Formats: sequence, C-alpha cells, structure tokens
Amino acid sequence: MSIALRAMGDAQRQAWLAILDLHDRYPTGWTIVGGQMVHLWCAERGTAPTRPTDDLDAVLDVRAEPNALLTFTTALRDMGFRPEGETWNGHQHRWVRDNAQIDVLIPRHLGGRAAGRKGVSGGTTLETPGAQQALRRSRDVTVTVGDRDGMVRRPSLLGALVAKAAANTVSLDPARRRHVLDFLVLTTLIEPEDHVEAADARDRRYLAGMLATIGDDRRAVLTVDGAEDGLAALRTALDT
Repeated sequence: MSIALRAMGDAQRQAWLAILDLHDRYPTGWTIVGGQMVHLWCAERGTAPTRPTDDLDAVLDVRAEPNALLTFTTALRDMGFRPEGETWNGHQHRWVRDNAQIDVLIPRHLGGRAAGRKGVSGGTTLETPGAQQALRRSRDVTVTVGDRDGMVRRPSLLGALVAKAAANTVSLDPARRRHVLDFLVLTTLIEPEDHVEAADARDRRYLAGMLATIGDDRRAVLTVDGAEDGLAALRTALDT
C-alpha cells in the first residue's frame, strides 16, 4: 500500500519528486533521515507533523558500498543538481536544483578512509551519528506525491527514533532543538509491531540521552500533542 503524503509547498514537493526519481536510478545504499523521514512516518500513521521542513536528508551506506558518495552524487548531477558551495574543510553536503534541496550525509565513526571519500564534484560530505543503524533498519516503501508514485528507503520507527536521538548529540548544531520536537512526534506513533524493545545497548544510550534532554524541556513536551503518552509508551517498551 502506498503512503500518500499531504499537500506540501513547492520546495518540499520538488525534493520529494527528486528523491523518488533518484530511487529509480539508484535504489540501494542509502536511506532518508531528518525531517522528511518524520513527515513520512506521520503520513503512514495518519497524523500531522509538528515542524515544517522543505529540505530532504539522505545518508549513504559507505560501509557496504564504498563508492556510494560518488554514485549518489553522480546521479544527482545527472538529474540537474549541483553542490551549493563548499565548507571550509571541503564538504559539499548540500545539493540543489531550483527549489529542491537534498543534504547528503554519511555515518560517523567509520574511519578516515570512509570520511575522505569524494563525490562527483570533488568534495567530501558531513558525517552524522546514529546513521549506520538507520541504514541497517531501512526498507523500501511506496510513496505517493500528488500524481506521482515511487519508492524510497526509510528506517523503521525504532531506527528513526535512534537517529533523532543521536542527531541531538551534535552539540555544535545551533538548531538541534528540532531533533527534540521530531523525536517527541515519533514517540506518539509507537505501536507494538514497531518492536522498540529490540533496541540494543548503543541505541539505549542514545535514547536515554534524549529522554534526559526532554526531562529538562517541559515546554517541548507540551508543544507536541500526545507526547506524554508517547514517552510513556517508549519507556514501557524499553523496560520490557
């Protein structure tokens, strides 16, 4: 069954259509993360996301496919995307085409060789924590955007929760509170078949860190409808 995404603005729609086209060209070796991952889970579970976002984040499995960055960015270039500048240390993580924006990431802690891999335009890209488990827990889902049907790779709900908890550990991110809000939204979607209790020791460290952060941010909990019940469901699952 296809997951129908809600009506969206032009920039978000263009990013989604682009990632569906990219899946047709390169169907393995990556998954979506970030805000659009949350939007997709909300669409499947019949609820509305709290936080609007237009850009789409994709993380690449450079452990399983060492040339994934080159392959993925080549596909983006062939679709008309280009890197939007370069950071001081040579990262070209943001790719744009008209209003569409796709941020390309790789897992953290894979070593210097993986981190030094370059894309089609000669740049490296950003590393992000919690990404390898998200890749491991990903599968294809069918998505409908307007009159376009396609496929995208997406983490399980547990994978999404851990990815958001891990992203919140990046202390240099000036806008990391968005991860708290996204995490709270995801907790409201937990169902028994998500098997959140299957979290391993590393997952639980990330989740515990996020729960500690949320404990100090009552305002965030009140911002998200159902967050109290969602957090209770998560804690119950982790105590199982």
